[in-house]
Amino acid sequence: MGKNWIKARTTTLKKLVTPNRMGLITDMDGTISHIVANPEDAVVTPRNYELLQQLREKLTLVSVVSGRSVRSVTTRLDLPGIVYIGNHGLERCVNGQVRHSFNIDRFRPMLKASAEKLQQIPLEGIQVEDKGATVTLHYRQTEDTQQTRYQLLPIVQKIAAQHNLEYFEGRMIFELCPPVEANKGSAFEELVNEFSLDSAIYIGDDTTDLTALKMAQQLRLERTCYAIGVGVMSENSPAGLAKEADLLASGVPDVENLLAWILENRN
Repeated sequence: MGKNWIKARTTTLKKLVTPNRMGLITDMDGTISHIVANPEDAVVTPRNYELLQQLREKLTLVSVVSGRSVRSVTTRLDLPGIVYIGNHGLERCVNGQVRHSFNIDRFRPMLKASAEKLQQIPLEGIQVEDKGATVTLHYRQTEDTQQTRYQLLPIVQKIAAQHNLEYFEGRMIFELCPPVEANKGSAFEELVNEFSLDSAIYIGDDTTDLTALKMAQQLRLERTCYAIGVGVMSENSPAGLAKEADLLASGVPDVENLLAWILENRN
């Protein structure tokens, strides 16, 4: 289980900020922006916005890797010089243009059909979001989220199977996606290799971030890169987050403190 990052300032984090080629890769919702009832209302906190802008001048790489569509991310954090990756690694924004990691077009009919079926579920408070490369079913605004999850799970499983799609769970969401190898962990590894990073930190708060936290351990073990994974804890943190993270932060305000520390101590 990870310990609070403050206790690692003279050890783990000192080793992280020392190498020449350092990268910062962060999730968005619940990490640099607060979780809100309506995902469209989410905004990056002003302090995190400013810190990321300044860190871009001191680091080899600053990247935001999100489950949102990449357009949704760039709308909320339109900073030059940052690498934006959306839909859990399926797409990237390069010079203002969206590029897909795989041939997503061939999966569009299945994704569209699944979205239409999800929209027919007679449950008040659910929201279906077609993100192009994936489809997300939100149930945060339902009256009893735990009961809703149990009701939705077999329905989502059936729809995914009918359309040859995969599904996974996040914080009060189900996501249907193409059957390809793409997640935040693979995106993290690609960035480390692409930018030849000597050290890297990944920060995230949700179930979908676990692959990246595990990847940090793997990269460190293989000595590919001195990679550290930070789990952002909250009242509704998913099982496994504290276990898989090397270090922990206490919510979005503590992420701001961590980024400020990295900025101040970066050589």
